[in-house]
Amino acid sequence: MDRQELEGGICKITLNGSLDIEGAGAVEAPFNEVSQTHKKVIVDMRNVDFLASIGIRVLVKSAKTIGSRGGRLAVYNVNDAARSVLASTGVDAIVFVEDDEAAAINVVS
Repeated sequence: MDRQELEGGICKITLNGSLDIEGAGAVEAPFNEVSQTHKKVIVDMRNVDFLASIGIRVLVKSAKTIGSRGGRLAVYNVNDAARSVLASTGVDAIVFVEDDEAAAINVVS
């Protein structure tokens, strides 16, 4: 997980690898910290090759925490399989799923 501060108070997170039990476990604490300190978070999922339910849980938990403080979390560059899972489970109503970084920035701003 890489983290970068962008203009306008936006925190950009870039994920790499699988968000399975091991991958989700590795990013859960940093995600919790970001979700408690930022209101505008975008997540680049270009390099995420697998999204398990535990990974979805990390995203949803963070989005709810950010949302409770008046902010938003958006993911982008999501592969087709993960996009389908997010849509079919209704997670895309909590976690904004966008096509690219510009759209993600727009939705959290």
